[in-house]
Amino acid sequence: MEILSFLKPKKQKRLVSENDFDTNLLRHLRLATESLVSLRDAAVEEEDELKIDYFFNSDTLEKAQELKKELHSKSYIVNYEAAQQDKNLFVISGKTTEIKMMHESLSQWVTEMCELGYKHDCKFDSWTIVPQK
Repeated sequence: MEILSFLKPKKQKRLVSENDFDTNLLRHLRLATESLVSLRDAAVEEEDELKIDYFFNSDTLEKAQELKKELHSKSYIVNYEAAQQDKNLFVISGKTTEIKMMHESLSQWVTEMCELGYKHDCKFDSWTIVPQK
């Protein structure tokens, strides 16, 4: 009954493909290493704990809301809104709890964020370590 195939719901194309996930993960792991080098130059030690501002992109409100729930369950501050440059995209942003600034913990966090993004079909876009006060 291929004639009626147009009646089947169409599979929605993913925002984040498996290849995108792999490329993004490698990019963020490299950024984590570079960030730690800069932190050491700024006298931030491995045992120091800092918060991180993070940003994801989503192509649907539903995906943004689901990601928000999961990030909120980690006790992270989470917000989402329509992207200013494209009203068909949503930006999910927030701040983590304190994370030790050592290679293992930062790499683990980056990997977890990329995986959460992929799980909810949202792109883990960027992050910034919040300086000490």
